[in-house]
Amino acid sequence: MEQSVLDTKKELVEKARSLIPKLRQYGEEIEKTNSLPKEIIDDLQNEGTLKVLRPHLFGGYQTNMRTYTEVVTEISRGNGSAGWFVALSNIRDYMISYTFGEKALSEIYKQGEDVVLAGNFKPIKCDIKKTEGGYYIEEAQWPFVSGSPHADWCYFGFPIFDENGGVEMAIMVIPRNELEVLDDWYVMGLKGSGSNSCHIKNVFVPDHRVSLDRLASKGEYLIEPLKEVALYRSSFVPSLTLSIVAPALGLAKAAMDLFMERLPKAGIGNTFYNKQAEAPITHHQVAQAQLKIDSAEMHLYRAVDKIDSYAERGQVMDKNEIVKVKADFGYVNQLCKEAIDLLVAGVGSMFTYETNPIQRVYRDFLTMHLHGFITPSSLIETYGRVLCGQEPNTYFV
Repeated sequence: MEQSVLDTKKELVEKARSLIPKLRQYGEEIEKTNSLPKEIIDDLQNEGTLKVLRPHLFGGYQTNMRTYTEVVTEISRGNGSAGWFVALSNIRDYMISYTFGEKALSEIYKQGEDVVLAGNFKPIKCDIKKTEGGYYIEEAQWPFVSGSPHADWCYFGFPIFDENGGVEMAIMVIPRNELEVLDDWYVMGLKGSGSNSCHIKNVFVPDHRVSLDRLASKGEYLIEPLKEVALYRSSFVPSLTLSIVAPALGLAKAAMDLFMERLPKAGIGNTFYNKQAEAPITHHQVAQAQLKIDSAEMHLYRAVDKIDSYAERGQVMDKNEIVKVKADFGYVNQLCKEAIDLLVAGVGSMFTYETNPIQRVYRDFLTMHLHGFITPSSLIETYGRVLCGQEPNTYFV
């Protein structure tokens, strides 16, 4: 039985890796159309890459964060937008399974249907009122809802106010046909990620499709069949942070792949180096970039394996360990950026063409790199504070 589980994990990673050539082939089309083609979405679903964190109960593979990260790395190595889509779609399965009860889950995961999930926590417009049996959304809007054009269900965070003026965050799930996906995702990178805004107006959400964030993050809503499954004991905050940094390593590896692919044909302008591969500066650039990628990989999997190890033992990760894991993720982000920058410096003026695949990797990476969840300076500073005996300067631990 154990061998079967290991074989499934290996097979998922190999299937993801097999998609790299096709994903690269579609890179320019994804850029031009600002979306992932249906053929790519179908391939991702058919190869099982969108069910890595879904419970067996609902037709998924129910693996672990290590397998998830390896799958996302391979897809991102093929195309950043596809990698981001796979990373965020999968983490929604983990979140939805973690934060909603049996009635809501049975509505979302209808038997025989392959569901795609999307969502975001913070609304930019929110007029929601408590009513009998649930909540009424007069009007609300959320930005950056990655994967929303392809989603069947979306989750959204929203504030709940009590009689004394206190506020806490809640999470709700909404079927795709009750919301509008806005055509507003025009950006420099991750163009095909479908991180559009979603708008909702005059919609009722029943109580069973709403959970309180403070309870959801502690697994209070976990249904009985999932309570002893290691995956759903994975620490909530580090797992969500992982989902944002997960494509980084694949993108850095893609930059190295593409650089080495063009290297035999390249020279260095205004020098006697007709072969760039013979130049000492190239040797330094390539070696340093590869060492940074290797270091990022070690930090990434050290952190991911720690999440899995705690989950498998049924232990709760304490605040200091969470801060350390998040610092690892921030450092991964930083190291991958440094590696890509070294490779870009070696490409020269050819990098300026929008059709240059290394430029596409760079723009995709930079769009991910700037996400507030994984800002290296913030995560590393917080780790330093804890090392110095101070309290973390963030509530997100």
